[in-house]
Amino acid sequence: MRVRTLLKGEIEVSDSQIITFVEPMIGFPALRQFILYQTTAGPLSWLQSVEDAQTAFCVLSPFAAGLDPDLQIAPVDAEQIRAAGEKDLDVWTVVVLDADREKVRTNLRAPILVGRTSRLAKQVLLDDPKLPIQFLLHKHLAATAGRAC
Repeated sequence: MRVRTLLKGEIEVSDSQIITFVEPMIGFPALRQFILYQTTAGPLSWLQSVEDAQTAFCVLSPFAAGLDPDLQIAPVDAEQIRAAGEKDLDVWTVVVLDADREKVRTNLRAPILVGRTSRLAKQVLLDDPKLPIQFLLHKHLAATAGRAC
């Protein structure tokens, strides 16, 4: 199928690349299907709505970026996306881009969980005050934070 993207125009994707949210992302109740794609190599990607070409989120794979947040994922959340354990789970966080590289940040308390096998996803809200809501990335992603994902 062809998907219109915010940054790459139309791209060809297979059905197996579609990610379906079991519950909509916070603030986007009408959007359920997304794809992930990259415009540059690294831990940043775009989470692009299949239903709305104008809706795309820069997302970070925190573990690929060298971060090791101690995320306590509730078993019920993993079950909802049919993840068969930790190895069947990808974690992404939404990045807020800014012209000032030192203000580029991500919310480690509201990660997006994606079941690798099921291709089901869910954004969760973690109740852990040790996880920052506005984690500044400039020290961790100096080479890529200022560029498009």
